[in-house]
Amino acid sequence: MRVARRIEPADRLRIESSVLAAERDTSGELVVAVVRACDAYGSPGWRLGVLLALFAVAGLGVFVPATPLAGLLGAQLAALLLGHALARLDPVRRRLVSAALSDARAAERAHRAFAETGLSRTPGRTGVLLFVALFERRVIVLGDEGIAGALDPEESFDDVVAEAVDDLRRGCATDGIVAAVERVGSFFARHLPAGPRDPSALPTPVVFEE
Repeated sequence: MRVARRIEPADRLRIESSVLAAERDTSGELVVAVVRACDAYGSPGWRLGVLLALFAVAGLGVFVPATPLAGLLGAQLAALLLGHALARLDPVRRRLVSAALSDARAAERAHRAFAETGLSRTPGRTGVLLFVALFERRVIVLGDEGIAGALDPEESFDDVVAEAVDDLRRGCATDGIVAAVERVGSFFARHLPAGPRDPSALPTPVVFEE
């Protein structure tokens, strides 16, 4: 499912407004990046197709042992195409991609987004990226050096991530993102009082990528 179908224009405005509110009267800089998927994951469909083709051939061998060669080849081709088609559905595709691979691709894309959005160039190094991968159902919060130094020893963004992921899995992506932004905003309010800011340091508070 495309980002535009999961997050409508009104939701985008709601997210952007929450980011602007979170940054108000603080020296913190927050960018929300929402991506459709972190990788194309090209092989799962064909792997599923091969598996279905094996089942098709085995089934024909048991129930229709006299199937001609052309029939066997046709069944295999149909199974391959069916597997490829099924793997285009997000619920099926997720089951074909390992959690470790999803974690790795999401982490790579999040770090790339941190650099692409200019968060590493903010005054005071107080940039925070809230990265949301819809297909992988992953939420990653990355903070620059100034954020790490402002955190209390017992503080982390783990609860922000957990809450947002729960909302993603319930199909409430916008609610989860806004709640996470508000939590980051409360952190800004506690630890990063207003200071000099460069309005041109960052492009847009919210980035959507299909």
